[in-house]
Amino acid sequence: MRDGLIIQLLLAGYGAMIMSIAVGALVRRRMTVGVCVPWGIVAVVFIILGIVVRPDSWKEYLSLHGLILIIAIFLCATYALYFLSSNLSMVLLKTTDLAMQVSILNAETEELREKIKELEENKQKNEENSIRD
Repeated sequence: MRDGLIIQLLLAGYGAMIMSIAVGALVRRRMTVGVCVPWGIVAVVFIILGIVVRPDSWKEYLSLHGLILIIAIFLCATYALYFLSSNLSMVLLKTTDLAMQVSILNAETEELREKIKELEENKQKNEENSIRD
């Protein structure tokens, strides 16, 4: 029974750790809300699993070395998924920023084209006036 309690605490603690990392990444703007919400859902699922699931007879199905191996694989997979989602989120943020900059540049380009057109018209009028004089 004590081993089952340790597994429950590990699950709940892992969920709390995932939640704190995801919220921290959201605060530091390393992750967008759309990428952070699934991590929050996963964290809540782990916390609920830690509360609800009672793994008292896990030793009948799995050895201690097998459990350690599964936990290590799971931690590595979670870290890899977090790394990928964090990088994906950064790309999304940079793409959004770049799109805003392009929009601003397009607006400035239009303004410059209008000014150039106006200056060319003024130049032609001045040339016509100087020819008439």
